[in-house]
Amino acid sequence: MAFPILVFIGMILGCAGVIRQMIHVGVMDVPGHRSSHTRPIPKGGGIGIMAAFVIGLPVLRLSLGLTPLSAPLGLTLGGVVLLAVFSWFDDIYSFPAVHKLSAQAIAALLVLLGADGFHGGALGWVLEGLGFIWLLYVTNALNFIDGLNGLASGTMALSAAMAAFALFYGHDAEHGWTLAALAACLMTFLPFNFPRAAIFMGDVGSQGAGLMMGWAGLVCAVSLHDFLLMPVLLFGVLYDVAFTLIRRAFAGDSLMQAHRGHLYQIAARTGVPAATVTLTHWGFAAWGAFLDRAVTIPALIVAAALLPQILWTTFVVRRARRCDIGRW
Repeated sequence: MAFPILVFIGMILGCAGVIRQMIHVGVMDVPGHRSSHTRPIPKGGGIGIMAAFVIGLPVLRLSLGLTPLSAPLGLTLGGVVLLAVFSWFDDIYSFPAVHKLSAQAIAALLVLLGADGFHGGALGWVLEGLGFIWLLYVTNALNFIDGLNGLASGTMALSAAMAAFALFYGHDAEHGWTLAALAACLMTFLPFNFPRAAIFMGDVGSQGAGLMMGWAGLVCAVSLHDFLLMPVLLFGVLYDVAFTLIRRAFAGDSLMQAHRGHLYQIAARTGVPAATVTLTHWGFAAWGAFLDRAVTIPALIVAAALLPQILWTTFVVRRARRCDIGRW
């Protein structure tokens, strides 16, 4: 067991080293009209996360006596690398939304090609269609939610760690190690970003790791027959994005236009400390993990996961109506 631990340490050190280098490179995120920060901050911390994960994972698998790169994992990592590389150029050049969606769709298809248990027959087509929508939604949701220090990265780190524990407990160590490695890389990034940011993840991290969160949902559904684990772990994020899209659609706002109307952004704009908003979302992830372990009836799990979201929405909307924050 010593060798895998050494590999984990190497991944952590490598991740931290690349993040430090990206701080010195200084590709800056200049505040705009929808930004939560007020001064230019380096971005590209996600390069450290993704590089350490993609390079370190085959070495970790080798240290565990597994093949360094199976065909399904190779396709998945191929999708992650494709999306991460595209996202880095998007961070610099800001491509049109349709180009982003196209890159996400190709990456999602690569993940689906390597997904076990989703192929064959009419049911297979249905599952692949649902899986494709799930991957796109999760990837975009985590990209949209990456607007406060530690919110997206911390939520993903906790969710990956909790899902890894569930996979280990369910005797799927191979996939458990994959998510444990991703959690380690995300946790390595956190001190550089929370509570005060020295660097941002950028789309490289939010979309690359977001795609892996979607992959984790497919793995838990097939391996553990647990279709709710990842949705309830990420429930705060998924709910925020769904609520915001529905609200903006009813208001007649363009769904493709950048805005500051997510619940987490509104909360921060009304004066709720950014760290409090982030910790609240971490709490949503922890609550989801508890529900998945403690409750056996799916409808009750969903209802119990929805309750804190309703309370949070009520709290934020009331504050927004009391405070003069402009259009939201």
